[in-house]
Amino acid sequence: MKKIKSIISLLLIMAFVMGSVIGCSNAGTKAPADSTGNSEAAATKAPETKAPEGKEDKGPVSLRVWAHWGSEQRRPTIEKIIQSFNEKYADQGITAEYVYVPFNDIETKMIASITAGNTANVVITGVEDLNAKAMRNQATDITGYITGGFEENFYPQFWDMVKWNDKVYSLPFVIETHMVYYNKAMFAAAGINAEEIKTWDDMIAASKKLDETLKGKDNYMLAFYPTLGNFGYNGIAAANGGGIYDTALNPSVPVLTNQANLEAIEHMKVFADMYGKDLVQSVIASDASGAQDLFLSGKVAMIGQSSAYLATIEKYNGGNVDYGVFPYPAGPSATGDHPYTWGDGFVATVPYGAPNLEESVLLAEFLSTEGAAIWGSEQKEFMAAKEANNNANSSIVGWDEVTKMMDYTIVTQDSIYAPNAETNVKNAVDSIVVNFEATDVKATFEQVQQDIMKAIEDEKFIFGQ
Repeated sequence: MKKIKSIISLLLIMAFVMGSVIGCSNAGTKAPADSTGNSEAAATKAPETKAPEGKEDKGPVSLRVWAHWGSEQRRPTIEKIIQSFNEKYADQGITAEYVYVPFNDIETKMIASITAGNTANVVITGVEDLNAKAMRNQATDITGYITGGFEENFYPQFWDMVKWNDKVYSLPFVIETHMVYYNKAMFAAAGINAEEIKTWDDMIAASKKLDETLKGKDNYMLAFYPTLGNFGYNGIAAANGGGIYDTALNPSVPVLTNQANLEAIEHMKVFADMYGKDLVQSVIASDASGAQDLFLSGKVAMIGQSSAYLATIEKYNGGNVDYGVFPYPAGPSATGDHPYTWGDGFVATVPYGAPNLEESVLLAEFLSTEGAAIWGSEQKEFMAAKEANNNANSSIVGWDEVTKMMDYTIVTQDSIYAPNAETNVKNAVDSIVVNFEATDVKATFEQVQQDIMKAIEDEKFIFGQ
């Protein structure tokens, strides 16, 4: 999934001030609070709409969807979804167009467009900073516009993630969990059974055995490294009962220096000490896309990736790599009888001040249900809408494991006062296990925790808290 980019401070303040002024005058335009009180069973499709009684037809309505999907793998699917929406609502004069915005630009562009008053109707955003967007008047409270019972379309835990202060600010779309993908042929050559990897010590021992067996053969470089792919510190910490903050969905204070989190970074450092700076940076530099990525090209025996990686394998593998998946093993501070992992995903957000609000929510509803069914089927991803997962994906290697792992996936939110804190943590982790600059793990984490706390206090001051 996907991390939140740094947001220009001045734009944040301008967006907040402008949003506050607009918010004071918005009460007269909001739909009645009881408009979600329909007791009928939730439809599995986005609803048909007509002009409300007593209101004249608006005439043609044009909507815009912004998202970061521009690759040859993803763009055709999102464009197919928009085409399907346009066909469904053509007789009502409602149309939408897809606008590609690069991943590294979409957050800043969304905020700038809110300030300028020319935002899109729906933006596909990461779920991790939704609470911060809600607090800053960047995401619209759409609670009063959602079709009655619409939440029944979704798995409860993924519906909860789009609410802040009991109000709905987005609709769920894609959910990603994280697993270890492994090369079965390499495991067989080293005499390793993936099902026997149950602890962190097992993971290290398996890596050493793979290195001893395969070093110097073909493209092989190393067995596994925690920062390769998109697993990283979040995945290791979650497997040990840790995480950046005190709670997942409504965090208040960072807890990086607790035992679970320090054990997680120490575990990552074991791999760093085992391989050394030169090899690690050489492997990172040799990564590429498609069939030449580290795993599919045989440079690594295992890689931590999101469930979305299944689509990449389906597209580029061509049967060359016989693979399997397993959850990263639980760490020494973990509890329960099954390892946990971290999750993220994307949601359909109506930006604050978006024009044609009713139609914007209609589009978001379509994206999160009927659109999700198209996306899930073509992109081999797990969707937040239950019926969107009724497709042929169950035949894909690893799909059953991904589905089971959703019950042990912790979707996290950033602090509303420090939405960029994860960047601080990533930089600290990289300084230890990528750049090999920091050697005192505890001191490094103590410093980043202080930095996050300062950011929280500074933001509270800005927002008068």
